[in-house]
Order: sequence, then structure tokens, then C-alpha cells
Amino acid sequence: MFMHCKKIIAAGAALLLCLLANTAAAEPYLAVKNNVQCSACHTNPAGGGARTTYGAWYGTHQLPQTAGSLNLFDAGKLGETLRIGADLRTNYYQSDRDEGEDARGFETQSGQLYVVLQPKDSRFALYIDEQIAPGGALNREAFILTKLNGQHFLKAGRIMLPYGIRLEDDSAFIRQASGFNFDTGDNGVELGLQYSKTLFNFAISNGSSGLNNDDKNLQFLSRAEYLGSNWRIGATALYNDAEAGARTQANVFGGFVWQGFVFLAEADLIKDESIENIPGEYQQQRVGLLELNREISKGYNVKLTTEFLDPDTNIDENHRVRHSLLLEYTPFANLQIRGGLRQGDDIPQRATGNYLDMFAQLHFYY
Repeated sequence: MFMHCKKIIAAGAALLLCLLANTAAAEPYLAVKNNVQCSACHTNPAGGGARTTYGAWYGTHQLPQTAGSLNLFDAGKLGETLRIGADLRTNYYQSDRDEGEDARGFETQSGQLYVVLQPKDSRFALYIDEQIAPGGALNREAFILTKLNGQHFLKAGRIMLPYGIRLEDDSAFIRQASGFNFDTGDNGVELGLQYSKTLFNFAISNGSSGLNNDDKNLQFLSRAEYLGSNWRIGATALYNDAEAGARTQANVFGGFVWQGFVFLAEADLIKDESIENIPGEYQQQRVGLLELNREISKGYNVKLTTEFLDPDTNIDENHRVRHSLLLEYTPFANLQIRGGLRQGDDIPQRATGNYLDMFAQLHFYY
């Protein structure tokens, strides 16, 4: 089957490239491409969610093929104290699997509403990120943001911890294995020291992603990132002192621009102590991501990704890989069309990891 899948992917890639010869929110490659920090486009300094005035302008004038209104590009700013925003992604999907039933259909992948309330002349702001679809409402973030001297900041409440590259794709191996994605906010505090080329993050949280801490121990995180002229590099270190077994995580990440191509990469090492707390025994995971983006015409972006996951380094020949090819087309302000293929390649004992997925998505952003 997989020789057939590879032929399909090759044919799909050729077709897309032929068509292209004749992008959108919470995408880190845009920050790398424009050599800015995430806080340039997003109210949340960690990235994602509600957009700043510059982020609204970029999304309506720089990103789409046809620019939006110059007068109404920042319509989400309702006066001097209130800003709102939204994202909605709806998909058609089709899955061809080695094991289990093939599937196809329509789904609402995600829908979010953002509210930022900042009293006039105050250095304090209330930030809310509420998921409204699919299913019932889910609070992803709700925190108080305090501006300190310069661009430094302090957050307290339910926050998405600043771990590695903040991809929009929560299903990426680096997001799933690490446990840090848009659906796993945690209660805690975060200090950000932001300079023109450098950002340092320090956070303490429950480490449980629940409403309350499930033990007496806490989670500690530190992250650093440096921006060069057309490149950046960073690293994250984390220790979760959980009673069920401590977890230690570290990664290095970065990106650079070359000849119009935007590269992103992240490599993670995750260690979990034995549940029985046997000294010296642990499970170790290795995870990696390589992403390539290329804007071949205004409004058109091609994205290629390769992912690697070894869920237990103590077991030989246990890794899995995944490749994706996406076309992102932003014809007008506030609307993006995405489509692509994703091939999973796993060991025979995990046949469910062998598949070919195809999808088409409409993304409304505001």
C-alpha cells in the first residue's frame, strides 16, 4: 500500500507545484520571515490568539493576495479599552489507513474567541482565550498581563507555557509528546524579559493542566531565544516534579531565511521517571520537526514538514516518521484556504500509524 501512497503523494506534489507555477495565524514561520518576535503580531507575548494592531494589519494587507480595507483593518479594536478577535477552522478530511476503518467527512476543527480588556492608562490587562468549538466551551487561557519596564511582562492565571516553537498544529509530534499545545494550558505565573533581540521566559505552574494541582509539587520552565539578522535560535528546559514520576524536558529550536525559503527546526529530549520511582529507571523520548515554507506568489505559501518520534529509546527500531505537504492560499483578508496530504509511516506492530490523510480547510481569522 505504501508504494501506492508514495506515488499518490508524489503526484499530488507535482500537481500542486504545477498549479503554483501559474498564509495565516499563530504561524511561527511568519515571525522568522519578518525577523520579529511573536509579540509584534499577538497581544499574548508568547504568540497565538488575539492580534495586535500590527498583526491585524499584516493579516489583512501583507498576507492575502487582495488586501482589505485600510479604514477597517483593525476593526477588532473596540475603543481604547477593549479588543476582540476570533479564529474558526472547518475541514473536509479523508483518511486511508492500513489498520482500522477508512474515514471521510466534515468537521469543525476549532473555534476561538479572544477578549483583551485593558483600562485606559493602565499597565494591567485581562486576557481571555475561549474555545467555542468543537463540543462545549473550553477556556484555553485566562490571565492578568502586567507590563513592566520596557517590554518586560508578567502573567498570572491560566497560561499556555512558552515551550519551544508554538506551532498552530496541535497534532505535531513535538506538541503531542511534550504535552504543550493550545489545549493544555496550566495555572501558574510567567515572567518575560524581552529585549530587542533576546527573550527570556521563566514560569512556575502546577504541572497538571487541570483546574487545581493534583499533588504538592510544581513545574518549572525556562526558555531563551535570540534573533539574528535573518535567523534565530533558542532552547527550553523544564522539570515537572510530579509525585507519579518526575519529567525532565529540554529542546533546541531555531529558524532562518535563505533565498526566500523559511526553515524551522526543533529537537526535543523527554525523560520520564519510572512510575514505581525505581532509581535510575526512566523512559526517554526523542522528537524532531523540520519545516520548510516558501511564498511563491503573494497569498500563496507552500509548506513541507518532516517529523520524527522515538517514543522509547530503550527499544530498538521503534521510531515513527510523518511527512506533510500543504498549500496555503489567502485570497482575501480574514480568509485562508488550506489543503494538503500527510503520510504516517510506523513499525508493523503499530499499523494504526501507517496512513495517508488528505484535508481541505477554510480558516476565518479576525
